[in-house]
Amino acid sequence: MMANYALSDIVERHAFTANGRDRVALALEGANRTFAQLNERSRRLANALRGKGVKPGDRVAVLMGNGHEWPEALFAITSIGAVCVPVNVLLNGRDVAHVISDSGAVALIADKTAARALDGLADLPPIRVWVEGAEAPGDGWNGYEALISRASDAAGAHRPMASDPAMMYYTSGTTGKPKGAVHSHAGVLWNSYHQIGDINLTDDDVYLLVPSLSWAAGFHDVMLGLMWRGGRTVMLPTGGLTIERIVDAIERCGATRVLLVPTLLKQLCAAPEAFERLRKTRLRRIYTGGEVVPPVVVERINSELPNSPVIQMFGMSEFPLMMTLMTGEDSVRLPNRAGRSSSIVSIAVRDKDGIIRPEGDGEVLIRSCATMIGYHNRPEETAEALREGWFHTGDMGQIDSEGFLMLTGRAKDMIISGGMNVYPREIEDIIQTIEGVREVAVVGVPDEKWGEAAVAVVVADASVDIDAAVRSLCERELSSYKRPRAVLVRQDGLPRTPTGKVLKRELRPWAETQLKD
Repeated sequence: MMANYALSDIVERHAFTANGRDRVALALEGANRTFAQLNERSRRLANALRGKGVKPGDRVAVLMGNGHEWPEALFAITSIGAVCVPVNVLLNGRDVAHVISDSGAVALIADKTAARALDGLADLPPIRVWVEGAEAPGDGWNGYEALISRASDAAGAHRPMASDPAMMYYTSGTTGKPKGAVHSHAGVLWNSYHQIGDINLTDDDVYLLVPSLSWAAGFHDVMLGLMWRGGRTVMLPTGGLTIERIVDAIERCGATRVLLVPTLLKQLCAAPEAFERLRKTRLRRIYTGGEVVPPVVVERINSELPNSPVIQMFGMSEFPLMMTLMTGEDSVRLPNRAGRSSSIVSIAVRDKDGIIRPEGDGEVLIRSCATMIGYHNRPEETAEALREGWFHTGDMGQIDSEGFLMLTGRAKDMIISGGMNVYPREIEDIIQTIEGVREVAVVGVPDEKWGEAAVAVVVADASVDIDAAVRSLCERELSSYKRPRAVLVRQDGLPRTPTGKVLKRELRPWAETQLKD
């Protein structure tokens, strides 16, 4: 029988070689884990979970902040054929309960990060493991280190098939209730392998991990691919991150790569002293994704850091995490693009007539060996998302003659005014160039004459006359049917999901109410 590759092979391939076992795989605040240490502890945890009754196919929820225990848990859970269910560290108790209940998790591994969310929750999984460092939230918890110390480090008899489910990521819920996207071992490995060539990972690379490991971007952007290559990942603790702390870490660990979400890129632009420090480091790539990055932000960073260009990526919890990506040179030339398809992705658009085309405007479709198996216990939604042999992303975009994708917004966010399509992204990019604008979102509201009309919701410095500035700029830059009907200044920040995506479904009713008052 042909041997199957599983997720744990990412670690084992180095742990079993003389020149790999003592290489540092992970670092956190001065504490290192070699590949051999990571492999041994993962095996011990796997045997401990098996001893507690976890079986192949069972779901195990993990609610922890960044730390050495998180990768150990991932490789342990998946090596016994169980399914790892990361739980977003930013979720409240109700949302955590939804993930645990919807996934049918039989076990939960948690640390102090989870204490508040778990407080008062009933119906927790019967098998519960608590990482020491704070008091467990109730009875019935097994100590993490105690379990590991008593367990064997022998390889288990069961080996999962490449087609078996390995992980389940819950979507961010921008348009509805979060649902679990299920991924196979093969899908996760494809998502990791292709990055080695597509972004030129080497064993000399040091990746500074900024995102939470509970997010898809945590493990699946750079980290697992670099671990396969034998490079080192330096983790930052969860919470309290600032640009200053990130720059400090880049200097200290000699990072060559980092991923910064658009919010952090904006903070970087507001800290000119950080640019001077970064120019003296080994940093060579800044990756970003999760939401559209204003071109003005990309242009500023690429100008200040010519040796560390911003590499935009487009990906989803349904995978791949790098559906499209830019090269450094293209990022400078085309700051408003999300890139070309990666080596394991075919990309197309479905136009307004339902025809699938290799270029033009429409809903973005992708086909890849790394795409999810489907949504957990949601056959109808799975069939809808994967119909016609393509994964329907729900994002609108334009693919040009060179194959570059420009995202224009979510399909449900597109505004149809007087029969004309209005893409919020185009308006947002223009308004974002106004000095003093911190955040902007454009939503459609009902209009008696046009059916829908665009409304700009802006968060800005108090010193700026935003209404006048937006109207003046949009009159110069936009066709009349695209111009916002109204400009609403919002004192609070824009509502966002736990992973930072703007919740336009909450902004629309808020905008309607403001216009009626």
